[in-house]
Amino acid sequence: MISLPSTIRYSAVYRHGARASRLLQTDRLDRSMVCECEAVTAGEVRYAIDELDVNNLVDLRRRTRVGMGTCQAELCACRAAGLMNRFEVATPRQSTTQLNAFMEERWRGIQPIAWGEAIREAEFTAWMYGSVLGLNDVKPLEEQAQQGTDSNEF
Repeated sequence: MISLPSTIRYSAVYRHGARASRLLQTDRLDRSMVCECEAVTAGEVRYAIDELDVNNLVDLRRRTRVGMGTCQAELCACRAAGLMNRFEVATPRQSTTQLNAFMEERWRGIQPIAWGEAIREAEFTAWMYGSVLGLNDVKPLEEQAQQGTDSNEF
């Protein structure tokens, strides 16, 4: 078994049982962390795509718990969207559109219960993804289909 912290190995075994050893014995990219809160590695994302037929961020969240930790996808959603493209299950446009929808869903769940410092962190996350990463400029797929455009390519 490769040298990964025991918490990461235990999390993978908890989620995937005996199949976890296969996804833990892989290359350097697969050992990199995607979600620190839920201890999800890129290898686990690859496994979910290859073996569990995951083809979008919502299914990835259901299969691996990416974005369900204490930060509510603040740190990992962008990484996961990039891996969806890198592992060739989504185009850059699809990854960006999925990321936008995924983050809107996360924020919708946080907004009613946020208070004090939590609301400050949620607003910072919204600013970071919206302004710095450009998600404010992403149009939903339905809107693009009506207009006949593909404006989310970067």
